[in-house]
Amino acid sequence: MENIYEKCIVKPKDAKDNLITLATVVGSIAIIAASIIIEFTRSYSAAVIVVVVIAAHRIITDRNIEYEYTLAGNSIAMDKILNRKRRKRILNCDLTDFDIVAPVKSRHYEEYRNNAAKTISAVSGGNAGDEYFGLLEYKGRRTILLFEADERSLGLMKKHLEYKLKD
Repeated sequence: MENIYEKCIVKPKDAKDNLITLATVVGSIAIIAASIIIEFTRSYSAAVIVVVVIAAHRIITDRNIEYEYTLAGNSIAMDKILNRKRRKRILNCDLTDFDIVAPVKSRHYEEYRNNAAKTISAVSGGNAGDEYFGLLEYKGRRTILLFEADERSLGLMKKHLEYKLKD
């Protein structure tokens, strides 16, 4: 029987999320006011209001982000969950595809972080001591994956990464 490990990380809201929410609310109010004030759009103002409110709700609630890591045997899958409803697969690969896995606070991260064309960040931003990075070739591009790992997940990864897992 293969070991399966799942971990869910909730990304807390930061200043960027608050700024997006504020801009969405202000922009929505401006568009609704303009649709009511401008004479030739008054006949469509009810439809404009409905569309703007639905779009604003979606933009604001999509800032509720969670990341789910799944380790199953030799593979790792990472999903981004928006507002606890929609799931988007951001990574699905074998652990053997990684060239190196090491803590973000290590000297290895400084060496490799400029060697990647793309960065996938799946961290909460809270405890930097648990943050790790992995360098791999994913979808034809050199990619750095930032993720949070605990002792159990590192133990499962160590079986397949061997010498690629650094301290």
